[in-house]
Amino acid sequence: MSSELVTVALSLAGVAVGAASSFAAQYIVMRETKKQESRASAAAVRVERKEAILALLDICQRVERAAEHRYQNEDRFVEGSPELIHEMRFRRKCLQLVAGRRLSEAATEYTKRLWAAAFGHLPAGADVWSFVDEKRDPFMDAAKAELGIATD
Repeated sequence: MSSELVTVALSLAGVAVGAASSFAAQYIVMRETKKQESRASAAAVRVERKEAILALLDICQRVERAAEHRYQNEDRFVEGSPELIHEMRFRRKCLQLVAGRRLSEAATEYTKRLWAAAFGHLPAGADVWSFVDEKRDPFMDAAKAELGIATD
């Protein structure tokens, strides 16, 4: 009878060890799956932010070009500037949907500065390039930070 008891006890111990191993393995797999999902989600958000930043930069570049043209041509209005400004504001709003506070605020300051430059509201003695750079540089720094790009 005692050998039967040992056999039963060993069988039960084997079942317990097998069940515990199975649960541990399942837990580890579930934890890794959650980590992968989290990383994939973070990567998708980063891509979305990058696309919004690039879309805003694209239209901002065209507004800068209009501001430079106006500055270099005796303050003559550039045809199409209002449409560019509306597009720029739209792209800024799109960015604000996916960006953090620092980047949103920097984008607002940058686009306000571009609006002023495009419509000839420069301070006396200022050139358009330094006037715009003053707000573009903080925007670029905030964009890099938002994307996790190390700055020097």
